[in-house]
Amino acid sequence: MANLEFTLALASNPEELIAHSMDYESYVNYLPDHIKNITIIEKTHEETITEEVLEFHTIITKKIIQRSSHKRKDNVLFTEIISGPFKNSKIEVKYDAHNSGTVVTLIGNLEIPLKYKILSIAIKKMYKIVLRGILYKINNEIVNSKKVGV
Repeated sequence: MANLEFTLALASNPEELIAHSMDYESYVNYLPDHIKNITIIEKTHEETITEEVLEFHTIITKKIIQRSSHKRKDNVLFTEIISGPFKNSKIEVKYDAHNSGTVVTLIGNLEIPLKYKILSIAIKKMYKIVLRGILYKINNEIVNSKKVGV
């Protein structure tokens, strides 16, 4: 298991960030080099299940397909990878209002199988880059849309 944790201070408010963060199919637009496709498989009021095609560029380029379950409780989004090489990995993203923006705290536990252990540091780094990149790009999209609307 590889632990993943970081905190970001972003200018947008929590509700806007959460709403954009739950638009899973748009992630392809944020990081097209790493996120090749995301499809919503099932959506209910309580849960969204997606299938993601990801491409990791480490020592080698590795394409993986996984399914994830996404749930929301108040200002926290929970994701669990339910199939694929990193099955049972969990990510929790908390959005707390702070001044006029948001402090986003991400805590994740990546379940890395034995055959990928040698690449675990690179995999953890890649997940961190992808997740931070998505959050920053979502924030920039929100901020820029307000500038255009002004």
